[in-house]
Amino acid sequence: MIHEISFIGFGNFGQFIVKYLTPFAQVYAHDSRDYSKQAKQLGVTWLSAIEEALNKQVIVLCVPVQHMEELLVKIGSRVKPDALVVDVASVKVKPVELMKKYLPESVQIAAIHPLFGPQSGKFGIESLNVVVCEVRYKKFNRLVDFLQQKLKLNTLIRTPQVHDMQMAYVQALTHFIGRAVNEMDVPDVEQKTPAYQYLLDIKRNLGQDSWDLFLTIENENPFAAKVRQDFLNELYLLNKKLEEGL
Repeated sequence: MIHEISFIGFGNFGQFIVKYLTPFAQVYAHDSRDYSKQAKQLGVTWLSAIEEALNKQVIVLCVPVQHMEELLVKIGSRVKPDALVVDVASVKVKPVELMKKYLPESVQIAAIHPLFGPQSGKFGIESLNVVVCEVRYKKFNRLVDFLQQKLKLNTLIRTPQVHDMQMAYVQALTHFIGRAVNEMDVPDVEQKTPAYQYLLDIKRNLGQDSWDLFLTIENENPFAAKVRQDFLNELYLLNKKLEEGL
């Protein structure tokens, strides 16, 4: 039974997901920025000192991957034995490698990627997908049961490598397109087709995600660069055919 969960990093996703956890555990939050008002509104106990967050049963690392190594260097030796450390980043290979490198063998590790966020989960998270990677956790089945039975999520057990290979298409490619469409400022017009509405939906759902999240998805996934380049190559060839009248 999980009694205490602390979040290190309490940005958009942390503030979004905690309301689904507070019915099952006492939730705490710490961040380098002051989110104490938001925490209070969400029924979460704000912790001003990171040491307090490290003293909990479950510790959720909710920070951009590009800042994770710095964090783990800082906290690794201070996590109590048998605590469970979980990351919720959008990529899995790098966070898992970093957690295994900097956290002592006495610390339990799991990696989770909720395949939704504040926008896609605004009507609830039941039946949405979540990926779970078993790293070193003696009670891994309990974690899976919690996600499936309590949060009602469709839980997919994958390796970090398989996760990132698929996410290079599912996330890196779609966010790349969404960001480009958003930067173009594609307009919402009256004479639109269902297909065009899908494009507008991509713009709305993905185009305005934080730059940190975009960098994580595009730069921290070891398979993303090739997928982006393949896409750009196909655009170039397609445009060339149009120009040549083929």
